[in-house]
Amino acid sequence: MAVLDTIYHVLPYVQWTITVCLFIATGIAWCFILWIVPIIKLNKSISAIASLIEVSKRGGRWLDPVNGSFAFLLAFIAILVSRHPDASEAALWKYYAVSSAALFNVAWWERVFIFPLEDWIAALDKEKGKIGASSDRWMDATTGSALHRDMDKWCRYHSVRATLPLIAGLVALSGNMRW
Repeated sequence: MAVLDTIYHVLPYVQWTITVCLFIATGIAWCFILWIVPIIKLNKSISAIASLIEVSKRGGRWLDPVNGSFAFLLAFIAILVSRHPDASEAALWKYYAVSSAALFNVAWWERVFIFPLEDWIAALDKEKGKIGASSDRWMDATTGSALHRDMDKWCRYHSVRATLPLIAGLVALSGNMRW
């Protein structure tokens, strides 16, 4: 029982750390939409496609594992909190379960909507990269409008992906505040 007592003593610090980190991850994700993509849209060369794909890869390298880790950690916290000896604390398990469920939804959303669109955008780069001449590295009107349309669609899809950690953070914050 001493181990559980130690865990229950440390648990509030872990809960607050995850909540704050969820808000930071949300801010980073929204920066993609509100700051980085508009800058990429100013680029009239074909390198705009590579820029978006690189930003997406970097986001995927960091944000995807963080969201997945937090989803599992919040599920584990929900289980621990549900077994808390204090009934008023144990009743808060639902907040962490809902937060975990919100983060688990990020994974399927990305695989259904965002990743196929990124593959489509990457195909534009490969198609234009076959031409090879430096004068052809500027986008024609058709490619530019297709890229801008796809980037707008990417922003809409990504806004859902960026909002789910915000929802998870707000729900976890509600559990942390113990209204």
